Amino acid sequence: MKLQVNRATKIKEVQKEFSEVYPFLKIEFYKKPHAEKELTHKKFRLNPDKILSKESKSFNPSEIDIRKSKTVAELEKEVYEKLGIAMQVSRKSGNIWLETSFTDDRTLEMQNQQGQAMSIA
Repeated sequence: MKLQVNRATKIKEVQKEFSEVYPFLKIEFYKKPHAEKELTHKKFRLNPDKILSKESKSFNPSEIDIRKSKTVAELEKEVYEKLGIAMQVSRKSGNIWLETSFTDDRTLEMQNQQGQAMSIA
C-alpha cells in the first residue's frame, strides 16, 4: 500500500488514508522531528487542515510506502526524507492514543494489532 502525496494534499487527507489501512494507529505531523525514544512536543503539531507542501521547506511529491512489514521508525524516516516534514505514529490503547516512540522498531502491522488488542480488552 502506498500513500500518494502531492503539492495540494492536506494533512487530514493523508491521516484518513493511513487510518483506513491501520484503524488502531494514527499519524500526526510536526514542525520538528523528535529524538529517538522521545515524545514529540504538542506545540509543534501541525493543523490537519494545512497543506503538507506549504509546511515543508523541502517537499517533493511522493509515494509513501505503508506496507505491513515496515517499522514505525522506517516510515517516519521515509516521510521526513521525502516530504521534509516530521511525523509521529500513535497507537490506540483503550480510549487514549499513545505515541509509539519507545516501540518504533515494531512493524505497522504489529503496532496495529497491539492497538486492537488494547482497545478490545
